[in-house]
Amino acid sequence: ALVNGVSRWITGPEARADGHAWRARACAILTGAGTVRDDDPELSVRAIAVERQPFVVVVDAHARTPPAARVLRRSGTLVATAGPRRPDWPDAVGCLPLPDAAGRVDLAALMRELASRGVNELHVEAGARLSGALLSAGLVDELLMYVAPDVIGDPARGLFAREGPLETLDRSARFEFERVDR
Repeated sequence: ALVNGVSRWITGPEARADGHAWRARACAILTGAGTVRDDDPELSVRAIAVERQPFVVVVDAHARTPPAARVLRRSGTLVATAGPRRPDWPDAVGCLPLPDAAGRVDLAALMRELASRGVNELHVEAGARLSGALLSAGLVDELLMYVAPDVIGDPARGLFAREGPLETLDRSARFEFERVDR
């Protein structure tokens, strides 16, 4: 995204349709409070017909998700916090307090909880902070990345925010290419 956060639809309709297909196969979609505040996404499957929608999980340590956010209008939305529920959220929104020692959401505990609820495929659509935290915690199994035929350059918003710079390349997160499609 641009440094000011503008990033809407920088790829194309084929990438968006493929993204909806990936959403459709997931049990749940995970995002962060920053993405909800900045983009107000719906996070539903709209490009293809489905029998069920994946439920949404929002990681929001300090319960700052606005009560009017579109994801909070969806049935089954769950907000993982590090503290109490925000009182003005809709009644149908579930709240799961999972604080870690640093006052953030314990992501490993969240994954265990989602697994206990039958989530065996979790699709993440999040910003650099949550994506980086998941990567640093070793909770990313696969990356699905779309590359637009544009170069934004630096400064821009990155894909993953890590806790400080890496000192050596052997500490980088390594993946293998499974498939590359144009």
